Amino acid sequence: MAIEQPAYRVLLKEAAYEVRQYDPLILAVSQEEDLRGYSGFGNVFDYIQGNNAQHQKIAMTAPVINELSDRAMTTAFVMPKTLGMTDLPQPTSQRLALQEKPARMVAVLRFSGNVKPAVIAEKARLLQAWITQHGYLPVGSIEVARYNPPFIPGVLKRNEVWLEVLPPQ
Repeated sequence: MAIEQPAYRVLLKEAAYEVRQYDPLILAVSQEEDLRGYSGFGNVFDYIQGNNAQHQKIAMTAPVINELSDRAMTTAFVMPKTLGMTDLPQPTSQRLALQEKPARMVAVLRFSGNVKPAVIAEKARLLQAWITQHGYLPVGSIEVARYNPPFIPGVLKRNEVWLEVLPPQ
């Protein structure tokens, strides 16, 4: 059985770059300490494994998303589309929150390998240059989307750098 991924439409595609229109999402979000994701990932994984107010298990989805803002880093799991905010169990961890993400346009650069700060910085720089070249206006923070478990060899991993954008004016 395939792991559920959020729905989107591709608006523009060039090589490893895309602009996508995502449907609204619900995320389970935790503060994170570093890109390896041990603390935040563990917190959100515990939540979907039933460590929540209703002891309800929730299916794993992909990707796992790290938001890298100037203020903080987070790890988020996308909740299955069959579950609305009122269907989801309340978190018991104070480090975890459920967050509705409205429909949005996201510029994406896909890459393989292991996620490291220097790689993310370079991919973010390339994505921002591509966005500018095509007249999109970036908004928000860089996000890293990971589609594979950590034990998969780096060369086989699917990763993406995301940046929300507004359309060209």
